[in-house]
Amino acid sequence: MTRKYAPFSERRYETAEELWLALSPTSKLTEGPENFIYRGQGDASWPLVPSILRPRKQPPIVSYDEMVDASEMVFHELLILSGFAAHCDTIGIAIPNDSQGFRAYAINTQTADQYYKDPSLWPNSHVLDLMAMAQHHGVPTRLLDWTTKPFTALYFAASSAIADYANWVGEKRLAIWAINREQLGLHQQVTLHSSPGSISKHLAAQGGLFTVHPHSGFRSGQFFVQGLEEYFEDIPPSMIKLTLPVFEAVRLLRLCCKAGFSGANVYPTPDGAGRAVLDDLNCEGARRFWNRTEILVRY
Repeated sequence: MTRKYAPFSERRYETAEELWLALSPTSKLTEGPENFIYRGQGDASWPLVPSILRPRKQPPIVSYDEMVDASEMVFHELLILSGFAAHCDTIGIAIPNDSQGFRAYAINTQTADQYYKDPSLWPNSHVLDLMAMAQHHGVPTRLLDWTTKPFTALYFAASSAIADYANWVGEKRLAIWAINREQLGLHQQVTLHSSPGSISKHLAAQGGLFTVHPHSGFRSGQFFVQGLEEYFEDIPPSMIKLTLPVFEAVRLLRLCCKAGFSGANVYPTPDGAGRAVLDDLNCEGARRFWNRTEILVRY
């Protein structure tokens, strides 16, 4: 079936300054009411797929052609969350919404029959704060990170792109995705979740929130994986994809740092300080690698 509308509109920028100004508080992306959230990705070709559903992640996804069934997928996600909670217990860290009932029914793999019978009901809304906490500490989940701060998204896109500088090619671009929350009600399968900033200093500093990736499939049957952008119904798009050549990533990161959006700012812990150092090393590496015969990477 041919779509009447594309799931998103794309805008291409050629310099870091152009993209920066497009996302400035003094600019507008559309003519109507705006309440955007943003996501930065180091490669514009990547779909909007959360970490646990990406190929080559184990368990449970091996590739798009080799995966567990829909009910077992729920089991694996519950197992991961209960494992995260158990490790938090061993070091005395509280988890969100904790209670005996939460442990017995919300994250217990033995009492999740309704989700095994109908995987499309997963995840339970009660586990989303725990998912968010786990996500912000490196655990793969079906949440996708977004931010209310456009320059935070710029930082993530630039930092991710620069970390891969050795693999850049001329046509490669980074991307900022933007969703207008004023229109999200038109998209029935797209769920937005906000967790208290108290569950993670990183979450609070980043203005973080999440989309919950829908779970397709039936009991013990196959399920499919597609980018979140494909769930947007065939109506005028409320999602915008802004792209920039990766060779502008170093300049973009420098603008972010000058405005107070360095790795240390968006991760206000020693982890962030270390990340900022790695960003600086990668910036210098990109300049040395690419600027041997001509200036391809601006500082």
